[in-house]
Amino acid sequence: MRNVVLILSLLLWLLLGWWSCNNNCCTGVTDSSSGISATGTDTAQQVTKENGPLMFRYNSDEAITNDQWAVRKEEILSKLQDNQLLEITGLYRSDETNNTSFPDLGIARADAARKALGLETDKVKLSSRLVDGVSDKVNPFESCNFDYRIVTENIIETEDKTVIRFPFNSTNKLNSAEVEAYLENVAKRVIASGEKIVLTGHTDNVGDDANNLKLGQRRADIVKNYLVSKGVNSEQIAVSSSGESQPIADNNTDAGRQENRRTELQIIK
Repeated sequence: MRNVVLILSLLLWLLLGWWSCNNNCCTGVTDSSSGISATGTDTAQQVTKENGPLMFRYNSDEAITNDQWAVRKEEILSKLQDNQLLEITGLYRSDETNNTSFPDLGIARADAARKALGLETDKVKLSSRLVDGVSDKVNPFESCNFDYRIVTENIIETEDKTVIRFPFNSTNKLNSAEVEAYLENVAKRVIASGEKIVLTGHTDNVGDDANNLKLGQRRADIVKNYLVSKGVNSEQIAVSSSGESQPIADNNTDAGRQENRRTELQIIK
């Protein structure tokens, strides 16, 4: 009798094992570390929805969006003013391969984001940044940052500095209500934050080196004096001149010389 019970118990154990395998093992293996099933598609879409409205896969510049993208897109576009460019910075890692015609995968992703936003190239600035770490080769990930940069005839904002342009031979005042309004906002920021400002004056190559060095210094001083008049502590501002030694454009053209007549403003946190 005891042998019969043992045989029946063994048969029951085998049947339970077969049922468990049939319902769990054979319907698609799941990698518990990634949460992605062997078939992949449904779970991958769920991961995209949970992590962000605009994402990319490993080695890819194809933008992946979900039902949250329409809201995010409207938010980005609604903040873009007429005197601004939208700077889109695409992120990429050293272990990824660039299979696009762009210089790097970051620029390719930034351009894909531009297209997803429906913006023409004249309203955006495409940038890229190499970031640390190893890419997720399974799940899609966020890879774009968005910033607004003022770009006018007198002011050009970039990621790390602002270029303030000056008319030919100008040294006495800013001559621009637009620049004054911009500097007022800078003053409010650094008064509240305690950040430092570095000002560097530059010139074109008209005239001799010594005079241009002095001219660059006076241009930087003009900006400093205006900031101080708006309440910024003078000790928060460092001023210097590079004269004509660091042109950013061709001094053989009027347009190039105009670009070189500038003060560069950097905010140091």
